[in-house]
Amino acid sequence: MKKNRIRRSDYNRVLITETTPFETPIIFSNDGLYDQIAALDSAGHVQSTVIKSLVLHDGISKTPSSTVPYTYKIKKDSKSFRRLALLHPASQWKARVFYEKYEQLIIHYCSISPASIRAPKTVASSFYSKSSWENINKYKTGSIALDGIDRYAKHAPSFFSYRGYDRLYKFFNSRDYFALEKRFSFLKTLDVTKCFDSIYTHCLSWAVKDKPFTKSHVAVSSTFAQEFDGVIRHGNHNETNGIPIGPEVSRIFAEILFQKIDRRVIQELADLKFHEDYEFRRYVDDVFIFARNESIASRIHDKYADVLIDFNLHTNTAKSTCMGRPFSLSKARLVYDAGQQANSFFEKFLEQTGTGELSPKSIHNKWKLTKSYIDSVKALCHSNVSTYDEIASFLISVITERVKRLVNHDDPSSTIQEAEYVDAFIVLLDVLFFLYSVAPSVGASYKLSTSLILAARFSKQHLPTGYPTVHQKIFDLTCSLLHDQCGMKHAGDIEGFVHLEFFNIALATRELGDNHLLPPEIIDELFVSAGKLTYFTIVASLFYVRDSKVYQELRTKLLDAAVEKLSDVLMNSEKAHLLLDLFSCPYVPDKQKTAWIKNFFRTLQFSQPGSADLQDFLTGINTSYAQVDWKDIDLLNSLEKKELKQAY
Repeated sequence: MKKNRIRRSDYNRVLITETTPFETPIIFSNDGLYDQIAALDSAGHVQSTVIKSLVLHDGISKTPSSTVPYTYKIKKDSKSFRRLALLHPASQWKARVFYEKYEQLIIHYCSISPASIRAPKTVASSFYSKSSWENINKYKTGSIALDGIDRYAKHAPSFFSYRGYDRLYKFFNSRDYFALEKRFSFLKTLDVTKCFDSIYTHCLSWAVKDKPFTKSHVAVSSTFAQEFDGVIRHGNHNETNGIPIGPEVSRIFAEILFQKIDRRVIQELADLKFHEDYEFRRYVDDVFIFARNESIASRIHDKYADVLIDFNLHTNTAKSTCMGRPFSLSKARLVYDAGQQANSFFEKFLEQTGTGELSPKSIHNKWKLTKSYIDSVKALCHSNVSTYDEIASFLISVITERVKRLVNHDDPSSTIQEAEYVDAFIVLLDVLFFLYSVAPSVGASYKLSTSLILAARFSKQHLPTGYPTVHQKIFDLTCSLLHDQCGMKHAGDIEGFVHLEFFNIALATRELGDNHLLPPEIIDELFVSAGKLTYFTIVASLFYVRDSKVYQELRTKLLDAAVEKLSDVLMNSEKAHLLLDLFSCPYVPDKQKTAWIKNFFRTLQFSQPGSADLQDFLTGINTSYAQVDWKDIDLLNSLEKKELKQAY
């Protein structure tokens, strides 16, 4: 693990860590916007006008009272979808201003519950990065212009450092969990129904003050709770019911609310002693109740459900479980067995050399090895009465860590056995694509993309005769994966659905260069014509098709769709993000960018910029970007940041 220092006083990093969802296209981040805001003082007239009016809502005559988030849906599992929200840049900026003003109060209100196992404790001044990424830096291609502290600001996983666990499974593997099992005989779980969709934003005032106090001080708008309520509503079209799902700032809003609920439950069960008769642990909106007997566990559960009702929240009784010792959640057991099974699979054809590196052994029969492992995964699911959804993502992650160790070849004196590396990659790629095909998800797409890029770059560098085989294998498997999705209308009717889990794989294969371009009909059917063209679909498709002649028609279709969309950018998050990205897109003609700028100035009733200012803008915007870095992006850097910021 490597420790990286960051500047605590750099509040603009809120935009990088707190205000956007985790599940976005690989090419998306707020890094460019962060840079543009940092360089605002030296920006030209047009550039500074765009950022000040669009992001800071500064200098405009009619400031919108709220903005409309860009909501999109992704696959949650094989049966359901998740709806996420990308806040308007102006609402993101409001959150950044709020953090600067109230960082200490946020920490205070997140420290009052003894039950929370995921809450901010201080403003982060450093973070640790995984060593498996440090070892593969040599495969990165993007020029890292930022040194030291500024580079780390962009890699920092969150604005705050947290107490507890960043992933729930880490709690189940912790000392705390084992200690609780030693002391208590029963475990009962509680799940909140549609938590973020149901939160009533005004509840925050009830949480940080007593309800009677708040109701008699409604006019005092300067309070912490009312300002936080205002920030959340500003990004959600002034809605009081439900909060945007995805951004970290929403989780913190919910955390403050739940900290109060935890305290209320403990206070109202005064005849029972917390720590002695019972304890509970809460991870966001999942509650785990540990008690000496079943009747106490049920009492705690019922009291928690009752307090939730006061905050307009409800429990999902169908998901509640109760068990005596041993506390063995089926998912944890399944993951443990899958991990053991994966280890014995790797031992058959990979061996450790030195500190953590792997090298391949010869494989007698690639297909036999692949099939026997996949059969063992099937048997495991079958005996646990579970689906691939429950372990595929975990296994893809495990295999990706092995790929990182396999490409971490540092000894120039040792000779590389090309055939053995090619065979190992083919087996690993076949298994990865099988697991991904049966249970695709956005989280797993980041892992699979990492494996594909590393396999492609390593083989290009070290396997002069073998790399065409590896590249062709990646291409064939990707074509097959995407082709199988064509013609399936399972998501075509879902409003706002984005095929992120397939987009990300397509974007990763761009690594293979112009000799391995996906057929235009696959890109068209799966992404461009699959439903309404929205922000993510337009920029991800444009990033893939670039200026290749084979995609001429698709590019025209995408740019036409973008032109139709670009109005009302001050309020509409999707349109604001699209405009910022297309300004720096090299595949949009300057003539079109000029028309957008003139229209933007006209709408805001600003005097039109002169031709020198326009030229200055068009030249400058080519070297900067907002969310999508069209030119100098290295997807490995983006994937590393995704892993550091992993959602919970």
